[in-house]
Amino acid sequence: MKKPLLFAHRGFSGRYPENSPIAFQAALEKTASDGIESDVHITKDGKLVIFHDASVERTSNGKGFIKDHTFEEMLQLDIGSWMSPEFAGQHVWDLGQLLDFCKESKLLLNMELKNYEVFYEGLEQMVADEICKRQMQDQVFVSSFNHISMQQFKNLCPEIATGLLYDKPFLDIDHYIQRSNADNMHPRYMLLQYQPELMDLYHGRGMKVNTWTVNEEADMRDMITRGVDCIISNYPDLLCQVADEMCK
Repeated sequence: MKKPLLFAHRGFSGRYPENSPIAFQAALEKTASDGIESDVHITKDGKLVIFHDASVERTSNGKGFIKDHTFEEMLQLDIGSWMSPEFAGQHVWDLGQLLDFCKESKLLLNMELKNYEVFYEGLEQMVADEICKRQMQDQVFVSSFNHISMQQFKNLCPEIATGLLYDKPFLDIDHYIQRSNADNMHPRYMLLQYQPELMDLYHGRGMKVNTWTVNEEADMRDMITRGVDCIISNYPDLLCQVADEMCK
């Protein structure tokens, strides 16, 4: 059985504060993950910052939207204490820091462009420039729920793979993807259970199927059996254990 790529969702986010340095380090040191999935926004002063939500309340001690904070203000936020006092003092990284971490550790990176709650002008070019500056085009692939953004990204930088994130069934998805230049499809895992024919459709188009966020062992086993190309999980330790058992 083919072993898919195994990715840590926002780092090892099932055990550590999501998108924090300690979560990225734990994915490297405590699991056999092939890569990390993470998220990028633009601050008020034009810096690329690693964070999931468009606003900071849920996973920090701050308030407001990232677009209204400078990067220096983002650095002052504690992004660990919300999960546990033991993680107090964790601070955000910029995109360059995460790219450098992945380059040094040889981890792959799936970078989600978070430009659909807030639309960040120029995000595609800025992200492409950071990746290309480090010559990491083969080590990073990008994705977004904003499919227009992915179309633009691929036009700007054809050598970096793109993926279309989605979490609801599409009507006539086969016709929809004909209009796209994306390399990969990123469906939520239960959509592959709801429409099992999607695997053959996407693979028949030469597209990889990278699915998320698969946290239960039964679903991990199901996705591996279906032949997905990449699985993203909050619990990459369990995911790696299951994949090793099934793909000997």
